[in-house]
Amino acid sequence: MRLIFLGSPASVIAPLARLHADAAEHGHELVAVVSQPAKPVGRRGELTDPPVAAWAKARGILTLQPVKAGEAGFLAAFRDLAPDVAITAAYGQILTNEFLAIPKRATINVHPSLLPRYRGAIPVPAALLDGLTETGVSILFTVQKLDAGHLIAQEELAIAEGDTTATLTDKGFALGGVMLFPALERLADPDFKGTPQDEAGVTHCKKIKKEDGLLDWTKPGATLVSRFRAFEPWPGSYTFHAGRRIAVTAMRREAASRAATAPGAVQFDKAAAALRVGTGDEPVLITRLKPAGGKEIDAAAFWNGLKDKGAVTFSATENPS
Repeated sequence: MRLIFLGSPASVIAPLARLHADAAEHGHELVAVVSQPAKPVGRRGELTDPPVAAWAKARGILTLQPVKAGEAGFLAAFRDLAPDVAITAAYGQILTNEFLAIPKRATINVHPSLLPRYRGAIPVPAALLDGLTETGVSILFTVQKLDAGHLIAQEELAIAEGDTTATLTDKGFALGGVMLFPALERLADPDFKGTPQDEAGVTHCKKIKKEDGLLDWTKPGATLVSRFRAFEPWPGSYTFHAGRRIAVTAMRREAASRAATAPGAVQFDKAAAALRVGTGDEPVLITRLKPAGGKEIDAAAFWNGLKDKGAVTFSATENPS
């Protein structure tokens, strides 16, 4: 089959790379890649391609970058490529019915959750926010209703204790790449329509806002660590100390149970090389931080840089009363 891949962020290069390397071996042809347009980056505003487009161009793969996937010029070019299957993975644009009518066999999507759970744009943070120890990857037919198409394949994926949105997203799309060729084999049967999703089990991802990264030390420690993992790399997690914003870049739960301390109260644990911070129940450990306007440092450097170590407190407000 003639395949076209649609995606944008670095995390979905893994399934694209597998298609590029092995499509011919499986009797398929990767004919083009579709990605978002280049955007200004940095102080100079230099136009920079999204990672998928840059990767594809470096390998001489035909790359299309429409401003909107529904524009007439793009649809004409897409139609001329005569795709049998379009494969989407974090492409970042809504696909019209006119687009979906072009691939001869189907448009399919690689989605990093066990659908029907976590339909929407942020299934990986949603799983981490809920404290799950297992999630998965679904390959499904793309329809106009969000993530509602029939399932082609599903695989479970364990969530490691140290996984963040960044690491778990990479793992999910790597697994999706492994799943693609068996999924395409199923599509070779023109009568294969997939398995309907159980509508009774549908859940949707909640939108994440930038301010969600503020750490509320009155919440339970497990909740704070789950939020930290979900919000890494965006929007990140932060707190305030002495009126200064502090980004928290590494946080974990303690292996052993500890007595509760006042929410936000900070002590330094030399053996753990970490700051022990009080929460609504058991303390958490912070090992790396980035003060506003400064470089990322470890917990020891932060502690040693404090002038007054008598009553150090992290706060959810810039100027606590």
